Amino acid sequence: MVLESILGEKEARKHPLVMMLFSIALSSVGLWVSYFTFPSTASTLGIAFVTIAAMPVLYSIFVAEEEEEAEKPGATLTFIERHFDILKIFGWFFIGLVISYSFWYFFLPQETRSVVFSEQEGALGEISDIRNDLTETGEYHGSVVGSDVKCTNDYWCIFKVVLANNSTVLFLSILISFAYGAGALFLIGWNASVIGVLIGKDALQSIAFSSSQGPLESVASYFGSLVNGLSLIPHGLPEIGGYLIGAIAGCIISVAITKKKYRTHEFQIITKDSLLLTFFAFMLLVVGALIEAALIVGG
Repeated sequence: MVLESILGEKEARKHPLVMMLFSIALSSVGLWVSYFTFPSTASTLGIAFVTIAAMPVLYSIFVAEEEEEAEKPGATLTFIERHFDILKIFGWFFIGLVISYSFWYFFLPQETRSVVFSEQEGALGEISDIRNDLTETGEYHGSVVGSDVKCTNDYWCIFKVVLANNSTVLFLSILISFAYGAGALFLIGWNASVIGVLIGKDALQSIAFSSSQGPLESVASYFGSLVNGLSLIPHGLPEIGGYLIGAIAGCIISVAITKKKYRTHEFQIITKDSLLLTFFAFMLLVVGALIEAALIVGG
């Protein structure tokens, strides 16, 4: 693949920041290709194109990571440090997607925007409905934690609802990575697109309340909203970090099985690290749910 030859495994690990530019380019091309070919499914097909294009590069990174882990397993307590490089790669890739999707949501015409980001807008509407249900009616109707959960703005009840939903996403991230290698990129891309749309909406609302709407003011509003997107970090950073670490755990063990090392001591080492990574990912979700529940209760 052309992209794999341009950005190889060594370059990505040596300069993780390049992954941000890589993801901006891939997501922009994927967005426009999907819009002009299959506009009715552009909101999800664009993410699929990103996944397909980035898969070879990231899979080669996972293969190198698995080989290094087998040769130099290191101490158990240093498992996060040993996998920090690949976490940075995923992190910059995610940030690039957020920047790209927020940029296009903000600057595209309303008619085009409603087509390209229809599913993301629907997801944000569902999230808003869930928050209203938990804080106003006190009831949550969902398939994850039950069909009729009454929280009545109760902190620990809301915490359990949030953690249950986020844990489901983590499980899917691990499962997809295990089955399809770097396939969890699709879930990562989906979350990035939803956050990007949220930032774009905030920028558009700031313009709507502004008396001047010139080009410079529009650009300033966009970058201001991009900075305001940092307000998502208190609970968003642990959640996204958990999903990324879960994806890494599933992919590393998937690579080991693909290489038919499941009967060797090497596989035992890699399995142990994958389990520790999964546990750490879940604990990040717990922290994120604690913070998000407090934000929901606090209004």
